[in-house]
Amino acid sequence: MNFTVPYKQSSNLCRFSPDLKYVATAVDNIIVIRNAETLQVSREFKHSTSIQCIEWSPNSSLILAANLIKGDIMIRGIYDPTWKKLIKEGPAGLLNVKWNLDGKSIMCFSDFELRITIWSLITNNGYYIQDPKYHNKGFCFREDPPWFILAERRECKDFIGVYKCDTDDWKLLNVFQVDTVDLDNIALSPNGHYIVVWDNCIWYKILIYTLDGQCLGNFSIDDEGLGVKSVAWSPSSKLVAVGSYDQKIRLFNNYTWSPIIEFIHASRIKNPNQLKIWREVNEFSKEYGRNISKYDLVDGPLEVPSILIEAKPSPKLGVGNCKFNSNGHFIAARNDNMPNCLWIWYIPHLIPVALIIQLSPIKHFYWNPIEPEQLLICCGNEYLYFWCGQELGTEIIEVPIANFEVHNVRWRPDEFNNIVRFVSMRRFEWGIYPWPILPIKI
Repeated sequence: MNFTVPYKQSSNLCRFSPDLKYVATAVDNIIVIRNAETLQVSREFKHSTSIQCIEWSPNSSLILAANLIKGDIMIRGIYDPTWKKLIKEGPAGLLNVKWNLDGKSIMCFSDFELRITIWSLITNNGYYIQDPKYHNKGFCFREDPPWFILAERRECKDFIGVYKCDTDDWKLLNVFQVDTVDLDNIALSPNGHYIVVWDNCIWYKILIYTLDGQCLGNFSIDDEGLGVKSVAWSPSSKLVAVGSYDQKIRLFNNYTWSPIIEFIHASRIKNPNQLKIWREVNEFSKEYGRNISKYDLVDGPLEVPSILIEAKPSPKLGVGNCKFNSNGHFIAARNDNMPNCLWIWYIPHLIPVALIIQLSPIKHFYWNPIEPEQLLICCGNEYLYFWCGQELGTEIIEVPIANFEVHNVRWRPDEFNNIVRFVSMRRFEWGIYPWPILPIKI
């Protein structure tokens, strides 16, 4: 197994193109476009200011670079390097920029959530949407038909707006008020039929709407605890996982839109049954002459390591991240007051099947988009951690580059040679590592 030499990057700006042919990185004020197979430099574009954001167009033919502080946006053509478009946002400022689905217009979110400006790259005309509630969440796209769903705040009330996002014909299709006190976020189902809406963390409230405004489900809990912290749709759109500050995941189905089970992150495990527990340990290796990490299988009973909860805003408490795998058979979750632990449940049997305990807090975890039973974890150190299902177990791989700390990872599915690659990043460098489909069993 070989790891590429490290390449420079800034601010973790490293993105694969949607067609998987290129990988783009930002280095100060320069965008470097590399061939994803050979990693040879294909293009270099220089921006007038430092780059804080890069985004590929959906068709991979254009790339956007922006300095959000100064409101400068540059768009360059990949196949026609001479093509260039410069956009300067005015006094309203710039907090975020996104591509429209057709790749022919961009969406600029102004300061103070005043408005969204949609700039057409074909006609140079602008379309405005007033009063978005947020600039970094509270919106999503539906691909077929191409619609834009937006959370809006008008006269101290929350609304959902549905827009036709055609570059030549942006228009409002529907708008409806939602029954929230202070809407926190929305998530569109993968099939595009439902919108899940949840309230601010002070109130535990989940609402399910259709795009025409019909409320299909309304679930709330009246107690003194905090509310919803994370939400994830299953790939089939039949289940919604809701992680909350009470350290539980509630699983909702699309028939009754009510919880069918609660997954609990127990602080003490008495009888694991089918639950397999892997704990990372450091062990001295005579072969390498130093300590190396490995996983040990642990039997119960077990005290799950947790941290002291502090009484302050945004406490490290509750399920801050939960994700379904690609076929919806597994869900992985991290409870924020158990930062070193990753829990995995098997959905068809509604049982926990794995608990992975790390020596360091888990920064990120991602399911393999090709192999459903493969999960990748990074903890901000020199190791990459893999869970490969109940049969194959776990594996730890050390990045063979000095002083390389993995702070984030990105899977890249390769449809041609059935190889999965990922980009691992530290503060100033990134690299690509070929990972075989069949991992090593411990």
